[in-house]
Amino acid sequence: MHEHEEIAVPGSVSNLGPGFDALSVAIDLHVRVRILALNSDAPDTIRTMFADAPHPGDNRIEIGFRRARAWFGRSVPGVCIEAASDVPMKAGLGSSAAATVAGLLLYGSLAGPCDTADLLRLACELEGHPDNASAALLGGLTVSCVCEDGRVIARASAWPETIQFVVATPGSMLETARSRVALAAQIPLPDAVFNLQRALLLLQVLESGDFGHLGEALRDRWHQPARSALVPCLAEALAIEHPAVLGVCLSGAGSSVVALARAERTREAAAALSAVYERLQVPHTIRILRAQPPVRARALQHTT
Repeated sequence: MHEHEEIAVPGSVSNLGPGFDALSVAIDLHVRVRILALNSDAPDTIRTMFADAPHPGDNRIEIGFRRARAWFGRSVPGVCIEAASDVPMKAGLGSSAAATVAGLLLYGSLAGPCDTADLLRLACELEGHPDNASAALLGGLTVSCVCEDGRVIARASAWPETIQFVVATPGSMLETARSRVALAAQIPLPDAVFNLQRALLLLQVLESGDFGHLGEALRDRWHQPARSALVPCLAEALAIEHPAVLGVCLSGAGSSVVALARAERTREAAAALSAVYERLQVPHTIRILRAQPPVRARALQHTT
């Protein structure tokens, strides 16, 4: 990879209602990394310049880069990068996974070919769950499975272009760790069957284009009810009944909430979703987003 070339990694909407820790879709918000300079005199080092204010907390780009260096064991030139992101942090839109994958891909672009399966495994280990990491690395709609030996199987397919995302993000942030603590340790059998049925229905609906059942397919009993006390307006948004809104779900661990709508009706859906937050006097940002297509060996091979 040459100086001033750029890696762009998408954010994601994960879980999609019933698909807890298994389903995710890449969206058109990105973490971007641009190489400013290479330094062969300081191998394996990384320095990050932020295009905006430095992000609070850990630098996930650097963490991903160093983890890849430790795993693959190939020395690379020192690198100075500029990082920018339009993925809001701590909002359930995969900012952490996108930054982690950006670091892994940065290493791969300097070190030479890196096996996709290894990159996926590292990303999932660093994130603690596979859904956002798979979408960030592979793009599209991803289905992820963690094997007992730690390997991750993930497959990406195209999201239907006619369906877009209306995302409401409240001003308050929500830590993923805090949101996961709220979940029950055990799930009753009826609730397990409920989610299994709808997760499979969701995949069939998206594949077939019969979107009339999207609302039912997005229903969940595993995580959204438990998180409603932590996520502003979630319960009210899930109850929306509007002809432009095909279904509503929590994005990841929150705090963003997503309404699915046909492309030609996203403005109506945005108005219906925003009205919930306005009625409850919750400051928020509305974004209308598209899915990103699956990627084919993006930045996984050495660029010359």
